[in-house]
Amino acid sequence: MRAKWDQYTAAYEDALTHCNTEWARWHIVPADKKWYRNLVISSVIVETLENLDMRYPDPEPDLDKVVIPD
Repeated sequence: MRAKWDQYTAAYEDALTHCNTEWARWHIVPADKKWYRNLVISSVIVETLENLDMRYPDPEPDLDKVVIPD
């Protein structure tokens, strides 16, 4: 492994560089403490979903006739 360490690190850097795109980003997540790892991952997910700016579609015009049972 040590004999090819330079090749390994170069290939690893290439993989990270070519796979990290604007629409599919890499995030470095520290994993020494599980609670902190979970916080970082949750924060990234929440930020990503908020940036999608999703909205409910407009309702169909005849949906006001739908009756929801009690």
